[in-house]
Amino acid sequence: MKIFRTLILTACAAIVPVRAEEATSPSPPEAPAADPFLVLDHEQVQQAISILRRDHVRGARIDEDALGRATLRGLLESLAPGASLAAEPSAPSTPSPFRAELLDGRAGYLRLGSLQTENLAELDTALRDFGAKAVHGLILDLRATPESSDFALAAQVASRFCVPGTALFTLAGPGRAAGGDFVASGENLSRGVLVVLIDEETAGAAEALAATLRWHARALLVGTRSSGRCVEFAEVPVGAGQNLRLAVAEVLVAGQAIYPRGLRPDIEIAQDPAERESILAAALANGAAGFVFEQERAQFDEAALVAGTNPELDRVTAEPGLLDRPLQRAVDLVTALRVFRPAE
Repeated sequence: MKIFRTLILTACAAIVPVRAEEATSPSPPEAPAADPFLVLDHEQVQQAISILRRDHVRGARIDEDALGRATLRGLLESLAPGASLAAEPSAPSTPSPFRAELLDGRAGYLRLGSLQTENLAELDTALRDFGAKAVHGLILDLRATPESSDFALAAQVASRFCVPGTALFTLAGPGRAAGGDFVASGENLSRGVLVVLIDEETAGAAEALAATLRWHARALLVGTRSSGRCVEFAEVPVGAGQNLRLAVAEVLVAGQAIYPRGLRPDIEIAQDPAERESILAAALANGAAGFVFEQERAQFDEAALVAGTNPELDRVTAEPGLLDRPLQRAVDLVTALRVFRPAE
């Protein structure tokens, strides 16, 4: 699978520049660098703390309460993004609607929106419609999918793109005794090339979905590295108006963890967050196509000369339109990969 993905990305280099490290690393991200504090054993840690308390100019302030707070702060930092303190419980996310459209007659575009049963039903309808039209491939956009812990529904979405009976992912943690294995069931409604759009806000069940499709449906990921919050959270009041939010289970895809480093895309295409939000909001009402295909450049001709206008100059001085660059690359990939995958 690694060799195949490398060949595909190399062949598409004329369309999308790909760094070698991205082309040859389809699996979840590399292990973090070694922590220098791990070199010290328990006695050495205690010795260092004693020296600080005895000899540091502010050592007298390091009492047991200070040590406890420092320990908690250090633990939260080292376990991020899987642990945090907050004065208020996490607010429920605003529902995000589903949208589907055909881009330039080539690619079926699926904006999943929230992980909810209504959107799943719309996904089924769109996939059957695209199947009847024999599109070149599919683009699943997870950039407008809010963070969620509904891993069962994520598995149902993945089942639409995977062979029935496929072991999709596992939700594993110290407090989870059973029920953490998710298997593809139902009808596989997807055919051909699959590209998944992710960004730094892709988290939770959506992140598990992206990793599952990359591994089991040969999907290519386009965008920016995901959040790394591919975990199930619990929130516990700890007093003083504070709530401890902690990861109690994590997703494993083919035995590999996604927390805490996130998923590195196969094709990294960054977009300004403000631009992305503007595009996603406008595309929901008017469609995504207007942010994918650049308009034909206006020419200075005889009619413009008679009218005393210069469309080329107007184009330069006018405010440039917004372009969804990750989606542009995804459409290019659908077209390019269609050429190579049938020959596999």
